[in-house]
Amino acid sequence: MQKMQLNSFKPESLIHSGDCSKIYTLEDGRVLKVAAPLVLQACKLAGTSYERKILDIRAETVSEIVRPISAVYFQKECVGYTMERVIGSDLNNYDDTFTLKERSDLHHYYELYKKIEDIVMKANKVGIVIPDLCTCDNIIVLPNGTLRFIDYDGMQFGKKDKSISVSTSLGDQSRYIDVPKYNDSFGHFTSELDKTSLAILMFLVVFNIDLTLVGTRSPIDGKIITIEDIFQMLGIHEPVFMKKLAANLSATEKGVYLQDELYKLSQQYDMLTFSIPFAPQGSYMKKLRRK
Repeated sequence: MQKMQLNSFKPESLIHSGDCSKIYTLEDGRVLKVAAPLVLQACKLAGTSYERKILDIRAETVSEIVRPISAVYFQKECVGYTMERVIGSDLNNYDDTFTLKERSDLHHYYELYKKIEDIVMKANKVGIVIPDLCTCDNIIVLPNGTLRFIDYDGMQFGKKDKSISVSTSLGDQSRYIDVPKYNDSFGHFTSELDKTSLAILMFLVVFNIDLTLVGTRSPIDGKIITIEDIFQMLGIHEPVFMKKLAANLSATEKGVYLQDELYKLSQQYDMLTFSIPFAPQGSYMKKLRRK
């Protein structure tokens, strides 16, 4: 991989400025991402190498991951990387374009979810874990329907690497950081985190339901929300699926990939979608009905 000094670039425009990074477009069409000092410091405190992460080649076998083209240095320290610019809609905005009829097409959602899970499975197979998977902004849908995963430096590559970021959509991070199923050493996540993330992402995207509410108290009646409550509300009567989902959310049981269960649902159920009156635009309620 080519190594370049930060001062050799003349950014065209700033397209993102956040606490963790700044992202610029370059004249040649590439994108330059520069990590914030706090990110580099966090890597050092966690005992991992930002440079090693950027130079790791295992993502070459997962073409859907947008990989670095060159590593970028400030003097001797790796502080960022360049990558291709991906033009498409992030998963949030992509879903916002659906008509009410499209939101009721369960098989269409299955095909979308399958693409996501297939990429994650390929990544897990070569030792890549994606702790920020539930951040929908990092999944880009291209005009031809293919997917690309961005935020390369938020991923974890192999046994020596560690991640310093976890999606806020996973809920309370202590559920994962201090649990051996998900974290086998300080800052090093297992692929079980991705299986849990996939389950949460599926219910967010397909059913508009936040699974992190399971185990919390309902604001309506004060009772603890269970997976059984979620399935009953949706009208799903599939005990095998429920058991597998419970394993994915469990702090101890080994999780599974769930696309086969979603495919079965798409074959056995119709999905009805209702807009919610007086709720913010884009708020929908869904219900499944046996065919």
